[in-house]
Amino acid sequence: MIPVTSEERQWFLSNLALGLVEYMGVAEPPVPVEEILKHPPSLYESDFGVVDMYSNLWDATFARPPTQRGSVFVRIDLPPDERRFALAREMLSALITSKHGRAMGLSDFLMTDLRESAEFFARKLLMPETLVTAFRRRKGRLQSVSETFQVPPPVASMGWDESSAALN
Repeated sequence: MIPVTSEERQWFLSNLALGLVEYMGVAEPPVPVEEILKHPPSLYESDFGVVDMYSNLWDATFARPPTQRGSVFVRIDLPPDERRFALAREMLSALITSKHGRAMGLSDFLMTDLRESAEFFARKLLMPETLVTAFRRRKGRLQSVSETFQVPPPVASMGWDESSAALN
């Protein structure tokens, strides 16, 4: 296991999310998370997929059968904002278990705090600092963040607070 601080982990996750946002050429919210999963960078083509499912057990989960493509299995009946967050959250597991992620040793420093890391990654993917800052400059308010970025209200609030902290 590689010891890293929370700040180092968050820096890495923010930049990992930003790389995907930049790859997609996203200039304004919402970030098209399903499109990233359906049309990932070539490095991850055999690692990303989405499968709709009927389940009462989870909102979404990532699974990778041995020697096969991994997929995010997501409940078909989730509200759109919750679906987007669940897909973004589980995308981190796809990245960690990808051939490239394994070669980089991502599991060595992300698995110990996987849930926290995955939720942080999802917020940064769906609410990239650059887009939140631009939203603020256009006089965007907290009350409209959830709708603009198409994320659940608690996620919008946390992302807004993280953005405020970064501005100070």
